[in-house]
Amino acid sequence: MPVRRNQRGRWIYRTVVELPNGEKVRIFGTPAVDTQERAKKAERAHIERVLNAADEVPKKEVPTFETWFWGEDATADEPSGRFWTEWVIGRKNKPSEMEAKKSIYRTHLQPMFGSLRLDEIGVSEISQLRSKLVQDDLSEKRINNILSVLSKTLRYAAEIELIERVPRIGLLKVERPEIEPWSFSEYARLLRAARSEGQRWVAALCLAGEAGLRTGEIKALRWREDVDLVGGTITVNQQVRRGIVGTPKGRTRRIVPMTITLLRALKSIEAVREGLVFCNDDGSEITDGQGQAGLYRICRVASLPERQWHVLRHCFATHAAMFGVNPWSLQSWMGHKRIEETMIYVNYANAHRSPIPPEILTAVTGEMDPDQRVLGMLSARARVTIAEAERRGTQVASGPKLKREAVELRLVN
Repeated sequence: MPVRRNQRGRWIYRTVVELPNGEKVRIFGTPAVDTQERAKKAERAHIERVLNAADEVPKKEVPTFETWFWGEDATADEPSGRFWTEWVIGRKNKPSEMEAKKSIYRTHLQPMFGSLRLDEIGVSEISQLRSKLVQDDLSEKRINNILSVLSKTLRYAAEIELIERVPRIGLLKVERPEIEPWSFSEYARLLRAARSEGQRWVAALCLAGEAGLRTGEIKALRWREDVDLVGGTITVNQQVRRGIVGTPKGRTRRIVPMTITLLRALKSIEAVREGLVFCNDDGSEITDGQGQAGLYRICRVASLPERQWHVLRHCFATHAAMFGVNPWSLQSWMGHKRIEETMIYVNYANAHRSPIPPEILTAVTGEMDPDQRVLGMLSARARVTIAEAERRGTQVASGPKLKREAVELRLVN
C-alpha cells in the first residue's frame, strides 16, 4: 500500500482507485492514530467507501434499438423514438432523407437489431449485418448508406451517454463510377428530338443540359420567383421529390446564368408565365414517372440509349469543363458544397480531352469574358451538325434525310 510519512513525520496514505466504469478517483488522508498500521487500515476503509458509493449510482436504462429509433408510441408511418425526434427532426433532415432512413430501418435495421439493446450491438452483430447485405447482392453504395444510418443512430446514443462507446462500423471502399455524359452531337440530337414532346420539354432539357439543374429542381422551378428573362438568370430556390417541396440539395440557394439556347427555349413556351415552368397543360406538377417516361421517349426519337435526367446535368458540367470553365464558377453553378465534387468533372474533361467542333469555337469569336465565353460555347452545342456527328462515329441517317436533320439541328438554336 502507498503509505508513507509526510514532511512533518506523520503517517499518510495517497492512492488512485479505478471504478467499475473505468473512471479513476484520487484519495488521500491521515489516520486518527499516527501509526503505519492505522494508516493502512484507514486507506482500505476509504477505498471501500469509494467503491460502495460507485455501486449505489443507478445505471441508465438502455433502450432497445426499435424503441430508440422508431419509438413505442409510433404509428405505422410516423416514428416517435428519441433518435428520430431529437436527431432526424431536430436537425431538419429533408423529406427525402427522412424517407430514406425509414426505408433502411424497416428493410434492414429493424429485422437485425430491433429487439437488441443498444449496448448489445457490437462489432460481431454489425459484421453479420454487413455479410447479409453483401449476400443480398446490394451495391456497395447502398450498403454504405445503410451502415451510415446505423452509425448515426449509435453515435447519437453515445453522445448523450446512453452507451459508453460506438462499435467500429467500417464502411466499404467504393470507387466512384465514371461519368457518362452525352457527346456534343448527341446532346444536339436530344434537343431536336425533344420538340416531339412539346416546347416545355425542350426547355426542361435545356434547364438540365444548359444550366445543370437537377430533375427535382426543374419540376419546382417557378416563373415569377425563379426565372429572370430580362437578366438572363435562373435562381434555384427549391426542389420537389415525391410531391414534397423542400430546399435544394445542400440547402443552398444558387443563381445560374442562362445560355442563349436556354433563354430562347423558355421564351418559346406559349403559356401564361405563372406557377410552374415545367408542368402539365393544366398547370399540375409533372410526376417522377411522367418526367422519366418523357425523357425515354425523347431518347428513342433521337435513336439514343435511354438514360436518366442526371446525365444531362453531367453533360452540362463536363462540357463546361472541356470549354475551360473556372472551377469555382462551375461549383457555384452546380451548387456543390465542396470543390472536390466539381473537380470530378474537371478531371474527367482533362482525361477525355478531344477537339472542339468548329461550330462551337466560331460562336465565341471575339468574346473576352471567361464565363461568357463558356456560356456561349455551351449554347453553341445545339448547332453541331450531322456532319460533325458522322465525323465522331455516331450513327445517323443518310441522303436527303441527313441534309434535313442537319438543317433542323442548326435551327434548334
